Amino acid sequence: MVDVSSFLSQYLGIILFYAALVLFVAVKWKKIDVQAKIIFLYRTKWGLGWMSRFSSRFREWVILAGYAGVGIGFIGMLVISWVLLKNLYELIVNPTAVSGVSLVLPGVNVPGMGVLPFWYWLVAIFVIAVVHEFSHGIVARAHNIEVKNTGIVFLGPIIGAFVEPNEQKMGKEQDIVQHSVLAAGSFSNILLALVALVLLNLVFSPLQQSMVEPTGFTFDSYVEGPYPFSQQRIEPGTLITGINGQQTTDFAVFNEEFSCLSPGDVVGITTENKEYSLTLAVSPDDSQKPFMGIKDIHNEFVVKEKFSSGVWGVIYMIVAWLAGFLRWLFLLSFGIGLFNLLPLPIVDGGRMVQVFLHKKKGLLQGEKRYRQISLFFLLVLLLNLFYPLLAKLL
Repeated sequence: MVDVSSFLSQYLGIILFYAALVLFVAVKWKKIDVQAKIIFLYRTKWGLGWMSRFSSRFREWVILAGYAGVGIGFIGMLVISWVLLKNLYELIVNPTAVSGVSLVLPGVNVPGMGVLPFWYWLVAIFVIAVVHEFSHGIVARAHNIEVKNTGIVFLGPIIGAFVEPNEQKMGKEQDIVQHSVLAAGSFSNILLALVALVLLNLVFSPLQQSMVEPTGFTFDSYVEGPYPFSQQRIEPGTLITGINGQQTTDFAVFNEEFSCLSPGDVVGITTENKEYSLTLAVSPDDSQKPFMGIKDIHNEFVVKEKFSSGVWGVIYMIVAWLAGFLRWLFLLSFGIGLFNLLPLPIVDGGRMVQVFLHKKKGLLQGEKRYRQISLFFLLVLLLNLFYPLLAKLL
């Protein structure tokens, strides 16, 4: 049976947040525009004045950045399209392959990152959405294109933001202007991801590392198959502290020694309480490399005594929270920026392709080609998400 108190303590914040959203929608129902029966739009005028003032003050810089964003946008479109096609090919030809595409939502376990905490997701999505949509609005206003509304969009459990430029006015602009407005959101998300990465690696990670003592690494699960760690019953969560008699404080140190070994080598693994001897397997990805059969690896540490309580303890909590947040902000902002560049009918990349094909092929023929391309990539995206499940069922 489900432990109700444990469930509530773990998910109370999420429950209250979505309860507040439902209440908001109910109260504002008369002002909410429902589209396709599942998309709920709440329009406001919030931020319109600020967009106009900012774009007026820095007009030349905004226009220049918008043009740069066009180049980055089309490059990003090619990259993410290739990634989806390559990932789908690998899923089809290699039954053991793991999809590199998934929805990143609270509670989802992302390989190499762990489980996405709800509050990290909520704050990151808010920041990403505001940056993305306001960038569209600022570039539009720099070209004297009216922005009629801003607002909030609800799509099931997913929330976001939007801006509504004057489509008639925008459609009369030169192609490069339309592309710069459409690419601005993704371009700004990619820049935001880079800023998060720089702050993480140059500021918050070094700060956090100076406040802790590394103790080794753990793993969350086995790779399916008869591999060394599962055969020796080294349980997930076990703290690994050494290899072949050499003490290791984190996975990077451990991996330096491990990478020098070969399949079939006998290796000594030191844990917190026991020494294990195991024979390394062959990597499923490279027959020349050894394999342990574990995944979701992460380093463990203890906080130094100075930072475990009092004011220094609070400072450590803030630094640790921000370091964790910046990791997820980088991943989410970069991923959302690239996703929005896909040639799909529901995102900015699709609109960019539509404008390009209308100019290249004419209105009727261009629209036909645009619909063919967008439907093809919609199918590719859905197969990336659901092919592993379908393969198991079939």
